[in-house]
Amino acid sequence: MSIYKIQEASLELPDIFKDRTMNLFTLSENNASEFTFVVSRATANFDDNLQSVASRLIKEMDVTLQSFSLESSQSVLIDGKPAMEIFYHFKNGSAVIWQKQSVILMNDKQQSRKIVCFIGTCPDKFDEYYQKQYHAIIASIRFRQEETDDFVSEALPAASEEVHFALDCDSKELFVFETLNSLYQYIDLQRALNGGYLFYDASGNPLHISALPKATEHDVTRYALWTTSPEKAQHMSSVLLVCRAVKGSTMLNTTEAVAEFIKANRDG
Repeated sequence: MSIYKIQEASLELPDIFKDRTMNLFTLSENNASEFTFVVSRATANFDDNLQSVASRLIKEMDVTLQSFSLESSQSVLIDGKPAMEIFYHFKNGSAVIWQKQSVILMNDKQQSRKIVCFIGTCPDKFDEYYQKQYHAIIASIRFRQEETDDFVSEALPAASEEVHFALDCDSKELFVFETLNSLYQYIDLQRALNGGYLFYDASGNPLHISALPKATEHDVTRYALWTTSPEKAQHMSSVLLVCRAVKGSTMLNTTEAVAEFIKANRDG
């Protein structure tokens, strides 16, 4: 299980859980119209960059928010990392709401990334007083340093005839494949690149999908499963509890059978 830390405690969660938490901070508990500061999170697409994320957010707000008006969009740094700062206002009924948000892309578990937004909100106007509050908070942000290890990831041989597993993160179905090639033929590459599956080898060790090295820059990009550091992803045994069904094998058709199979491979 992965350890997830919150202000009051820590908890253990399987890798299949995605972080959609929101943190809300306000200057006044009794005055809903006071300045608020929100931290929100979302999963990024594999090909996202800061500019594409900011453009997408602006387009979405232009459609969903009444009388949306963009004041500015600019590149900034948060704790030395590139970010995009978006400043805008919109109407909520008769009230004008001002917001400034700084958007950053960060690495997430299993080689994926997430979008983190730091949003300041106030009514009527975002005056100098609120600007100071917002920028003081942004300036105080210090990101946790990623832990490093000596694990060297290797691409799996395409001709491998060992059993491999793919857990569909949407349906919670665990698929069993007798060969690696059969797995490649079945999965949706776009979904795989966007974190739609969790992959494991016959011993339950985590795998991830990534591009293979190119001989020349003109070569077509090809993808493969790679070994993953156990420090960065969980063993398969931690996600069996969330599996709704096991498919693809007459012998390995229950989570209990799969658990025994991967244990035997680890012990053997």
